[in-house]
Amino acid sequence: MGVQGLRTFIESGNRSDLRSWAFRDSRLIIDGCTLYYTLYFDCNLDQMHGGDYDAFEEMIILFFENLRDCDIHPYVVLDGGADHTDKKWDSLRKRKQEKINAAFALSAGKRANVLPILVKNCLKEADFEIAALAKEWNCPVLSNDSDFYVFNFSAGFMPMTHFQWKNVEVHRRTNNKFIQAKHFTVGKFCESFRMNPELLPVLATVLDNDYVKLPNIKSLGWEKCSMPDSEHTRIHDLLNWLSQFPEPDAAVSALVKLTRNKEKPLVQEALSQGIQEYKLISGYLAQFFDSKTISQAASSGPLQVLPKWTLSPLLEGKMSSSIIDALVHQRVSLTMQVEDFQLPCSSETSRPIRQVIYGLLLLGEQHTADKLELAVKTSPGTSKHFVEEYGRQQSKLSSQKVEAIKTTVMEGLQLETLWKEPHDVRLQVLLDTLGVSSEILKEIQPALQLQLFVTCYWLVNAHPLPSQVHLWGLLLGMVYGQFSSTPETQRDMLLKLKKLQTGRKRISLEHETTHLYSQWQSCLKWSLCLNRLLCFPVSEPEVARLYRGKLVHQFVEELRRGITLHSLLVKGSSTEQLFKQLKDAVVSLVGKDFLKKMRTGLKHRAAGKKQKNYSGQNPPIDELSSCFEHLTCEDIDDCEDDDDLNEKRRKSKAKDHKTENPDACHTIRTRHKVKACFE
Repeated sequence: MGVQGLRTFIESGNRSDLRSWAFRDSRLIIDGCTLYYTLYFDCNLDQMHGGDYDAFEEMIILFFENLRDCDIHPYVVLDGGADHTDKKWDSLRKRKQEKINAAFALSAGKRANVLPILVKNCLKEADFEIAALAKEWNCPVLSNDSDFYVFNFSAGFMPMTHFQWKNVEVHRRTNNKFIQAKHFTVGKFCESFRMNPELLPVLATVLDNDYVKLPNIKSLGWEKCSMPDSEHTRIHDLLNWLSQFPEPDAAVSALVKLTRNKEKPLVQEALSQGIQEYKLISGYLAQFFDSKTISQAASSGPLQVLPKWTLSPLLEGKMSSSIIDALVHQRVSLTMQVEDFQLPCSSETSRPIRQVIYGLLLLGEQHTADKLELAVKTSPGTSKHFVEEYGRQQSKLSSQKVEAIKTTVMEGLQLETLWKEPHDVRLQVLLDTLGVSSEILKEIQPALQLQLFVTCYWLVNAHPLPSQVHLWGLLLGMVYGQFSSTPETQRDMLLKLKKLQTGRKRISLEHETTHLYSQWQSCLKWSLCLNRLLCFPVSEPEVARLYRGKLVHQFVEELRRGITLHSLLVKGSSTEQLFKQLKDAVVSLVGKDFLKKMRTGLKHRAAGKKQKNYSGQNPPIDELSSCFEHLTCEDIDDCEDDDDLNEKRRKSKAKDHKTENPDACHTIRTRHKVKACFE
């Protein structure tokens, strides 16, 4: 995750350590974490409204298409999960607080960078494996992580910030396509200082990288090597000082001698550990990429707590690294989102889903002696297991212990053999967790099941309670995502939605809407994780098609302002039919009464508007509320044209219009009891 100051030192304009390279026709190992962050942030995609996943997917596709055009063969290594030794935990906590600060800044309308919650599903800390693979294959690495300025492999390192992938160029003489890049090699860098490359890990350790923490070493006698008026003086001075030593042991001995007596053992240990971290030995990724087989090395060490059947999906990026964190450390770090920071963290809504995940991981594993000992330490005198979740309390990093739980159907399940369990058993675990009756399952087509199960779980468990406009906005977003990739000739049905998307440049950030959709995304993230752990009892939706933040927020804003669903959906079109299908599925899952008693979410008429005097009668229901009630309780196919509907409204009788309190049933809602809110 980086060596402090080294990247800016090397990439500064006064140095020539980065050399131009017309890169083509080669294997390329890509740091997946850098790829996600760089493509998302550099392409100016939405962050404030929860993310634009379809636009991000388009960037990903374009990126790999451009590599293919240049005969570049990419291998992406995902970077995530906590390091099993915990030596980076202090740095991770600090960065977690920084991410909270960034999300808080965005929620307040300020500039910051926050990666949307569904952008990636990562594996473990992968710097070492990337470097080992690069050495074994003799091919370069693409990343922004300054650790790669220290790893010594001959093919070198290309910073992502200088990789001009958007502009594929053509060589005038050969007509070969290439991407202009900057290239760094440890050998050439060390030549400029006449230094042994094996001394670079000593530099990284003294500069206080993520792996090793040293006492505050300000000056240990290398000022005499300093060049006057040089930038990044400390790094330059240290490099010059290190160059006088033939090998690392001599430099370590000198550093130890220059420290105070009481710190000598700590410095000796830390430096030795730091040097060891950068020694490259064969990893297990080469074998996996070449033959899709798992080496013995992959299933040993920290991953030995995992059943063998989980290793392949983990290595393929098809299973969340959170299961490693939960098993190895009994700790999970929650993703921060843009939301209302005066309310509890949006991840609170999805906690019951995570509790089932923890139950499958911790309560259904084989009880070896070391795991029983851990259980005793975790909760003395009981068989309970807990996972420490790191989230936020307002804008500060906080943690709390969350109990792993079992549903009835989970009794007797073992993690080691979970993949062998009958499909019906694994499916029932998912349905019980999301509060879905198996009787309704057949009414919903498989491709829509998980997204609708999650949506109904969110409707019942979110706080504040979602209104109808929040539900319609979410479903409209799903409709748009489903059809947005169809050929141009079939997009006439989307014209109204597209006009709404492009009609207004700036969408305000409404905190209630933002918080509710952050809760929905958190529920989807952990439901995907559970579905994968259960070996896909239901089909997994295309996440990039489910949510386009800015557009969904705009749907909500326009619906609140008075635009009708009829004006957004072309009558008789496939979009209208899909919306009806989604709406009917929601009704079948939560019931008509639930939807009818939801807040409409519509804005009230302007205060100065003249009102008729209905002496002795209840005031008429808002016209738009009537339209929503109509759409909720009747088929969209039966809706009249707008003129007929308006005429019908003018003739309608006055009805009661009661305003629900959105907080009224919060204290009595549970995962599985929808009706409790309204009894």
